[in-house]
Amino acid sequence: MNKENNDNLRLKRKIRRVQDLPTLSKTVFKITELVNNPKSSAKDLALVITEDQVLTARLLKLVNSAFYGFPRKISTITEAVVLLGFDAIKSLLLTTSVMDLFFVQKENRSKSEGLWDHSLGCAVAAKVIGGRLRYDKIEELFVAGLLHDIGKVVMLMYMPEDFKMAADTAADRNILMLEAEEELLSYNHAYAGRLLAEKWRLSSKLAEVIACHHEPEAAVRYTQESAIVHLADILSRALNIGFGGDDKIPPLNENAWDILQLKPKNISVLMEEIQNKFEDISLFAKNI
Repeated sequence: MNKENNDNLRLKRKIRRVQDLPTLSKTVFKITELVNNPKSSAKDLALVITEDQVLTARLLKLVNSAFYGFPRKISTITEAVVLLGFDAIKSLLLTTSVMDLFFVQKENRSKSEGLWDHSLGCAVAAKVIGGRLRYDKIEELFVAGLLHDIGKVVMLMYMPEDFKMAADTAADRNILMLEAEEELLSYNHAYAGRLLAEKWRLSSKLAEVIACHHEPEAAVRYTQESAIVHLADILSRALNIGFGGDDKIPPLNENAWDILQLKPKNISVLMEEIQNKFEDISLFAKNI
């Protein structure tokens, strides 16, 4: 068996050993099922959410943040579901849940915080880009952006020696961490992220976007979504939001630019909106 196959098997074994992380509770799985059921009502969803007091408190705090800017306080989960819709509620719950994974390790706190800010910045950017393109499920884009680098978090937590080796090489040679991973490890964080998405039973769309956010043209079904998150990653890095594991801005994939059909003059407007929305949500997210 060659080195690449050995590395991939080793990675798969480590991913399998990761038990149901505290980030994805049974409540989140129940909520996902309800969201996907057309017969579910706002009251059905609220009943499941309120079974988890931590998720309830976090959700209400986020809904009442400046990021949403409602003119009055939202005091019940049912009201939040009605105002925001099922998809938005699902994305918020995934957001608050995934936060726990980023901050579980005290010894890597600074790296985790940097990765969290970058991931949240990419999530905001994906939603902003989706809004400009009038994409019909922008909350899915938010989640895809949030999870695009989840493979780096897995590496940091469960394969710290691999993460350090790749990050150090990227810094020493001034290259992307992705390049260092592929050169040294024969796998990359996008592949690790896809394995985790499949373990968490996330949608095939999310799994593919996570896997293809550096190479949107490699996506089989979700090329537009992959292209959006690809650009979101670049813009959040250009705005210096968080830390993606290296100090480089990935090159813009020409195919992704062709898929999105944006104009160069759109970029500065998008970046300003991304910066403003990130500041609104990050202030609250760190305190929940």
